[in-house]
Amino acid sequence: MRDFFAEGLIRIGIDYNDAQLDKLLAFYEELSIWNKKTGFLKAEGNTLVVKHFFDSLAGAPLLSQMNFNTIADIGTGAGFPGIPLSIFFPDKLFTLVERSGKKTAFLNNCKMLFSLDNIQIEESELENIKSSFDAVTFRAFRNFVEYYKELFRIVNPKGFLFSYKGKKTEIETEMRAAGIQIFKIEKVAVPFLEEERHIVICGTDAAPSAAARTLHFLR
Repeated sequence: MRDFFAEGLIRIGIDYNDAQLDKLLAFYEELSIWNKKTGFLKAEGNTLVVKHFFDSLAGAPLLSQMNFNTIADIGTGAGFPGIPLSIFFPDKLFTLVERSGKKTAFLNNCKMLFSLDNIQIEESELENIKSSFDAVTFRAFRNFVEYYKELFRIVNPKGFLFSYKGKKTEIETEMRAAGIQIFKIEKVAVPFLEEERHIVICGTDAAPSAAARTLHFLR
């Protein structure tokens, strides 16, 4: 499995050291143990690595080009994309937001076991989050059209949403339904996955209530 992880990181274009790879593997092994008991994710082995670890990390090269210090992962579930990203952005503070007590127990366990000192865990609904962040990310968080105003609410001025999505046509339909006109869609290649995957980036200026103006990262 170590070689499989290493190959995926190389394909994504992520520079890594042994300590980072060790943490990634340790997280995978702990998740695999919990997953057998809890069924957090409907995947195991290489499929789990590809659909959750590599999918989360496929956004890392884009995220490295963005200006942020704090980032919230909303509806993180078993820690995706937050935990894999936090391993490769050790100087950024990640807040993992999850409403399930069973999942936050797992996340707190991982934080302690693997010394994930740059993450904090909030057992909460999005609507109850009072803090704001430079960036907000999510992979499979409910219905974007229904919740986008709450997501924008917790983004700092000049901050941005960094969302993991699938087909481009579906993304464009979703953005139109939310009334968002300024956004950027970046195609990402997930190693060993044939499904279409994209990252959608939009800032607070993209919110329908804001004046339409081009963002510095959408040039």
